Amino acid sequence: MTLHRPRQAAPIDRLLDGLALIALHEADALNAHLNAAGERLRLAWQARSARELLRDQVDLLPESRNRLRRDHAVRRQLWQGLARDLRSGARHLRRAR
Repeated sequence: MTLHRPRQAAPIDRLLDGLALIALHEADALNAHLNAAGERLRLAWQARSARELLRDQVDLLPESRNRLRRDHAVRRQLWQGLARDLRSGARHLRRAR
């Protein structure tokens, strides 16, 4: 007796792959944010005056903004791909009936 994989496995596999990609991206994004926070704290401890502290923190704002934008763009693409896969899977299931 051989076991055959059900026809619906491919859409489920794609769904799980998409969710795994999203989870990996979120973990990477969180790690990057934690590293950036550590950098900010390191610079804050090294500042010799309030003026230097403020300057250093303001200098890091564009980098933080760009990182957040890149993370959001990737997140949006991943969710759009997952939604596309779900729609495709739903169409596949409707045709299989």
